[in-house]
Amino acid sequence: MNSDINKIEASLAEKIELLIQTLSKPKVADNKTLWGADECAAYLGLSKKKFMGDVACKRTFPQARNVGGSENRTNWRWVASDVMSWALAQKITTKH
Repeated sequence: MNSDINKIEASLAEKIELLIQTLSKPKVADNKTLWGADECAAYLGLSKKKFMGDVACKRTFPQARNVGGSENRTNWRWVASDVMSWALAQKITTKH
């Protein structure tokens, strides 16, 4: 019983430390924040596979920046505010 409590306390302390580190990071404006495919997909409510296969390749989607200097698609990044603006500009469709 005591060891279970100790494990829970250690896990909680670890999570609190991670939260403190996250909150301590400087806030970067959306127009200066770069998102990878994971962040873009999460923002759009899509899987990474769906995002990369159906959205990132659209002509209308914001141009990716290659931050790694190679043609590897894992190095692509998008400006967060560009992705947000693109999403808001999309036509609303309703299913009947």
